[in-house]
Amino acid sequence: MKKSLKRSLSAGLLLILIAVLVLPRLAWFSSKDSSNAVVQGGGGALPVSAVIVQPDTMDNVLKAAGTLVASEELFVSTEISGMVRSIHFDEGTRVKQGDLLVSIDDAELQAQRDKAIHQKELISQTLERQRVLLEKEAISREAFDKVQTDMLVIESELTLLNTRISKMQIRAPFDGVIGFRGVSPGTYLQPGQPIARLVKASPLRLEFSVPERYQSDRLQGRQVVFNVAGYSEDFYAEVYAIEPSVDERTRSLMLRALYPNKDYRLLPGMFADLRIIISRDLDVLQVPSEAIIPQMDGDQLYVYLGGKAELINVRTGRRSEKTVAVTEGLAAGDTVITSGILQLRSGMPVSLQGAGF
Repeated sequence: MKKSLKRSLSAGLLLILIAVLVLPRLAWFSSKDSSNAVVQGGGGALPVSAVIVQPDTMDNVLKAAGTLVASEELFVSTEISGMVRSIHFDEGTRVKQGDLLVSIDDAELQAQRDKAIHQKELISQTLERQRVLLEKEAISREAFDKVQTDMLVIESELTLLNTRISKMQIRAPFDGVIGFRGVSPGTYLQPGQPIARLVKASPLRLEFSVPERYQSDRLQGRQVVFNVAGYSEDFYAEVYAIEPSVDERTRSLMLRALYPNKDYRLLPGMFADLRIIISRDLDVLQVPSEAIIPQMDGDQLYVYLGGKAELINVRTGRRSEKTVAVTEGLAAGDTVITSGILQLRSGMPVSLQGAGF
């Protein structure tokens, strides 16, 4: 038993000794072969993507979020109490200014007007007779003036009745889309009671706020490009009004832009992501943001030189969604590597992939 154990231990120690002596040599030969493969013909060069840097324009873009608001909106209501006689609109349809929406029962007012018209005719006849008598000095001036005053009073009453009757016809105050009605024929309305919402959605206002530091950028009249859910296209509005004071709580400035919305595709209340071009710089060298390697004391990137990746220091400036402006360390025509950044080392052989390389 002891002899068998000794033999097993001796065999194990022998295997360990062989591994210690042989494996390092195999690893050395393997690394040597791999180095030779890289040197010979660039076969081991790391494939990378790159861009050739050329001067281009770069926009300073202000981004914000806003809400689309109706240019006009109200609840249609009545000034006079009364019972709804008939409804003249369909829910969700467009109406024009002056269109009849609701008729309130005006039978009593019509009767009062008919009575007033009859009284006016009688007073008119009396006034003519009194005028003839006054010319013949058959009545006093005071008697004639009393009848003339009666005529003025009845005419005022008729004007008042006509005004009240016209208010029993509720009409659209502006063009728009009428919403759901909250009344039915037979409903007794009180003054101010809402009947339906009327919304003028063409044009629409785009309301948004910007940090107060932008108040000196002359935003009045600027074009606003915005996007809304459900549409992949850009929409364009123009700033037409700026709030004259800054909100003390948020330190922001409220703006309004106008969007025509002639086709009524967009609706009030929709959320909008928007952007405004504040300024435009020309001849700016820009690189993709993924090419930049941030460092404590600045930024670096790899350029392609003579088949190798060379690490250089650069100074960066303004950033956009996809690019970064390089203000120092790069020249027009330089080839900047944009992929494989984590695998690269300065001086490492690389091969350019993609169109143009």
